Amino acid sequence: MIILIYIAYYFFSILPIMISYRFRKYTISDYQYNKKLKWQRRIMLFFNYVASVVQIIIAGELERIVPSNPDYRPLLLSACIFIIIYPFPISWLESPKEYLTKKKKKWK
Repeated sequence: MIILIYIAYYFFSILPIMISYRFRKYTISDYQYNKKLKWQRRIMLFFNYVASVVQIIIAGELERIVPSNPDYRPLLLSACIFIIIYPFPISWLESPKEYLTKKKKKWK
């Protein structure tokens, strides 16, 4: 049973990070002209916030559970690591990159 808990935990913790990485390649102008993409970004942003709140709750509650059942100790460590990692995918979704043009060098 504990193995299923770990599998579900890591699946639902890593999935938002992987999906958010896909949104990293889009620029501000992509979101302006594509309504569907804008809604997908909003849904993923909500999903990332929910996942980060779940990580905080797990880290807070496992301090009481670990003394009675030491099998959940790696889960506490993983929750702390995910709390550190989650601001990066959230920042990719919150502030998409601007479209940058490369400057061409003029030959003299």
